Amino acid sequence: MGGLAGCSSPRDGALEEFSRWHDNARAQAQAGALSWSELYKQSFDRLTALPPSLQQDTRLENTVLLLSMARKFEANEISAQQFAAERSDIESQLQARLR
Repeated sequence: MGGLAGCSSPRDGALEEFSRWHDNARAQAQAGALSWSELYKQSFDRLTALPPSLQQDTRLENTVLLLSMARKFEANEISAQQFAAERSDIESQLQARLR
């Protein structure tokens, strides 16, 4: 492994970095500084750049669902409450699958 500190693989490090970015970007979306669809579009782009893994596949699948929901919400096809409920459901399923 060479000069890497600890025992995490580069893939784990990349996912941790993605998670830190995502938490920050999600806070911006909740504050209205970033559109939800832009958050999920950037998430998708960042995830596809990561080394392939089961966790990456799961996150990509959920990101596509979330992007679709965000676009419906931004096109006023679903209400803010529906969007929040769907987002919460999808994110809960993601957390359950990553355990």
